This record gives sequence, structure tokens and C-alpha cells, in this order.
Amino acid sequence: MMTVLMQQPYLEISSGGKSARLPADRPAITVGRAPDNVLVLGDTLASRAHCVIEKTADGWRIRDLGSSNGTRLNGELVKLAPFRPGDRIQIGKTIIQLFDPSAQEVLTADDVVDEPLNELEALSYGRVDEDPVPAGIVVGDNVDYETALSDLADSLPQHPFEESEIALINARGQVVHEATREGKPHGRRDAVGLFRLLLTVCFRSRTTDIHLEPRQEFYQCRLRIDGNMVDVARFPTQVGHRLATLVKVLSDIDIQFRDSIQEGHFASRVPDQRARGGQRRVDYRVSFAPSVYGQKLVVRILDTANAPLRMTDLHLPQWILSQVARAIEQESGMVLVSGPTGSGKTTTLYSLVRSIDSARRNIITIEDPVEIQIEGVTQIPVDEQAGKTFSALLRMTLRQDPDVILVGEIRDAETSRIAMQAAITGHLVFSTVHTKDTVGSIFRLLDLGVEPYLVAQALHVVVSQRLVRQLCPHCKRAEPITAEQQRILGPAGQGVSRLFYPRGCPKCLGTGFLGRRAFFEFLQVNDALRDVILRQPNMQEITAAIHDQRFVRLKQAGFELVAQGLVALGEMERVVGRD
Repeated sequence: MMTVLMQQPYLEISSGGKSARLPADRPAITVGRAPDNVLVLGDTLASRAHCVIEKTADGWRIRDLGSSNGTRLNGELVKLAPFRPGDRIQIGKTIIQLFDPSAQEVLTADDVVDEPLNELEALSYGRVDEDPVPAGIVVGDNVDYETALSDLADSLPQHPFEESEIALINARGQVVHEATREGKPHGRRDAVGLFRLLLTVCFRSRTTDIHLEPRQEFYQCRLRIDGNMVDVARFPTQVGHRLATLVKVLSDIDIQFRDSIQEGHFASRVPDQRARGGQRRVDYRVSFAPSVYGQKLVVRILDTANAPLRMTDLHLPQWILSQVARAIEQESGMVLVSGPTGSGKTTTLYSLVRSIDSARRNIITIEDPVEIQIEGVTQIPVDEQAGKTFSALLRMTLRQDPDVILVGEIRDAETSRIAMQAAITGHLVFSTVHTKDTVGSIFRLLDLGVEPYLVAQALHVVVSQRLVRQLCPHCKRAEPITAEQQRILGPAGQGVSRLFYPRGCPKCLGTGFLGRRAFFEFLQVNDALRDVILRQPNMQEITAAIHDQRFVRLKQAGFELVAQGLVALGEMERVVGRD
């Protein structure tokens, strides 16, 4: 058990490697960039009047004052929330933590993984100024961008390779910057070295998108990690220009134009831990868009290392895994995956396709666009301007002697009708649909005008899924479960005495979350359900038809992850909603 012994409650403010202490004995502590705040921040992501920490009858609370970039409490954006000892407020790169000497326990050994404290955690608990800082404290944000990125790369838990081992490949497939084994460079990095350092942070943090955004006085670099944006650096304007120009050169984009929409692609080659001594190629899709202060750059990272390779990597419950394994071995039928945009449907389909023996079966995919290339599979991109629509390509594909067909998305009646006819005439068909759950997928197909007999005969398996952020195992904290939380969790909450919450540490970039995982709802289309589909059913009739099969609703599957301590209840309610 760790306790903090001080004379009075205080706030510890950390930024740019420095820390300061402020007594928490005021009724209200205003925080922001304006000089009339009690706590004045030099962080450029702070608003003039950002938030206020208020004393209440039973402790403290944090209230956001309509800030532009929001106030994060233990990694989650909040408007009004209790602020307890050990909690962490994050505003840009500034961390504010509350310590209360009357609190008997800030953190117990049972609440986190038993690991030595890293630098930031040690700073939070021990390295404070000897004397309280007077009101009007200013915490700066003047850390050098290169040092900040390098420190960030070093603080992340996964170090599969060093920045010098990244080879850069242009849009023509030529290696223009070879990889080396020199380790960290000495002295100032050039544009290529800085870009490699940025890619290193991306590889170590599971980043899916890089955002380089021109501002009035600097370039802001943000990364999309586990579905959320994380601010990592601010580059001087000249450095930002150089990085953007480098990406244009790699992507064969004309560097003369700075006020137009431009798109391109490039790649890198890095060591692959999954193949000892091997290499893997990582593709990048590039988009430039004009903004007030110049072109904004977004780079989509298509790295297979960030996604499950086969269906055994999907974290499917064993009973669902066995059913899906049987389904993909069938000669015909449709496997349908549903969910909103960004829920991982395509990744799941890729995993299922990779689990099929492509040497024995002819597999063809129709995608818009082709995200990741799969060895042994013929992948065809949609090009509607050239008349290559899903339906037109699907007709053509049927003349290519396919055994397995993946249709990226069912968008219209024609595509769905052709796909289902293929599924009942000796082809195994995979596809996706944008619906809330498995039962809704059946109604979606019927609403598109597909004949009920086609839906009943073609559908074999329907899977609905969502992606949710996992709690960081290095810093998650526990609190006793309340009666209301027990009620929300339902059967999953039986026997659960505590729930876990995000806290934030360097290993998770202060967000409190580390990685994402999918959770699923599974529906097997059996004879009883087929009979109901043929009669143009309503929701009650379908629910009654699946009563006798094992069926776990999506929300309940998610609550089981909460009960296991893998996911925060608030995060799960954000994804699946709250009744």
C-alpha cells in the first residue's frame, strides 16, 4: 500500500519534466491560460478558462468550463465528475493529480499489476517541490519536440525494433531510405530521421492514423490510438513543412501545390517478430486537404501487426469459435458480419478468410477499397466511376470459378440478391451490413427487397460486433461495485465485488487504455428461424424462434468483459449505450 503523508490536501501539476505543488484548500481552483486563473497553464491545448476544481461536502469535483479540447479525468473526457485522491486530470501535456493526507489509501497492490514504478509514476508520488507554489502558478510546455517524441517512444512498453531499422519505400516500390542497425542517431535528426522517429512511436502504440495539422504558429501532430486522438508533439512550422514535403515525395505527389486535395501512398519495411528474421511490409494511405493555415496531412497506417491474423486471434468465446469454424468449412452459405462503421467488421472477415486453405479453394474478394493484401487471395477493388460496382464485379466474379467470395459490403438490393443467389448455388459468401445487431441484419436484408426464401436459404451465420478499449493493465484502479452497477451488469455482475477504472500512465500515454478488442453477438440460422423468416416476421417472432438456441446479446457479452476487469463500465456504456 502507498500513502502520501503531507500536511494538507494538495494538487501536483506536472508538465515538460517539471512538477509543482499547489494547496487544495480553496473553495474553487480555476484552471486555464488566462492570467486571472488560480492555476495558469502555458499549455497551448488549454483554453483561457478551461476547468475548475471545486471543494464539495464530501471531497472535490472537476467541472469543465466549455473548453475547446476538453478535460480528461483518468483518460476519459468529462464535463462534471468527482475528483478523488489519486485521480489524474489531463489538459494537453499537463497532468494535475490530487493528494489528500486524510485518505488512508491512494493505491493498493491489488489494484494494479505488481511492477516497479516508472519515471512518471515516481514523479507523481515523490518528486514535489519542498515549498507550496503561490497562487498564479504557471506550468510551461517548452519541451523540445524531438526530445519529447524520443522520450515518448522509450516510455512505451513494446520495442519490437529501433527507428533506424525502418526502410522507407516510395509509391513506385523503390526503397529510397534503407534500414540500418545503427540504433539511435547522435545529434539533431534530419526530416527522414524525425519521420522515422514518429513512425517508431506509431509502431509501439498501435497507431492507425497520423494527423499533421498546420496551426497559426506551429504544426500539431496527433495520433489516433485505440480509436481516440492523442496529442504527441508540436513542430515548428518549418519542420512541419519538411515532414509534409517528405511524405509527398515518398507518395509521388506534386510538392508545388499546397492549396488542393492530394492523395497518394507509400510503404515501409520493418522487422517482423512473428517471422523470426523476417520482414513485413506496412502500407500507408496519404491524404492532403487544404485548411486555413496550409494543407492538413492524414496518413492511414495499414499494419497487419495491429490486427488479428486468424479467427483464433479474435477473442471469440469458445462456443462461438467452434460454430464459426464449422461455417467457414461449408461449401455454400452466407456468413454475415454486422456493426457500425469502425467496429472491425472487415478485420474479422479478413481473419476468417486467412483461416481458409487458399491452396485448396479459390478465394476472391471485392472491396472498396482493398485495405490489406492477403497472400493467395485475388482481391478486386471497386471503382464506381469506371462502372466497377459491387454488383457488376460480383457478376463477373461468378465467372471466375470461385469457391469463396468476400463482398466488402451489402449496400443495395441488387448486390444482396446476387450474393445470396451465389450462396445457395455452391459458393461460400462473406459480407458485411451496417446494422445494430444480428436480428436487425435479417430485417435489413428483407427491407432491401430480397425475397424471404433467399434470405432463409442463404444465411448460415450472422455475427454482430463492436470494438472497445481495454483498460491499461499497468495502471488501472479498482473501486467497490455499487448496487446500481450490479443492476446494470445483470447476470454478469453476480459475484463481482469491484470494478476497474482508467487511471493513466506513460505506458498508455496517459489515457488509461491499452489496446482494443472486439466482443460479439452470434446468431445461428437454424430450421426454426428459417420457417419464421419465410413468413415476413416481426421482432417478437424472431426472438421466440431463437429462444431454444444459445444466444447472448451484444450488451451482455460486453458486460462480461467489464466483470472480468478488462473494460471500464463507462467505456462499455459509451459503445453499446445505456438503457
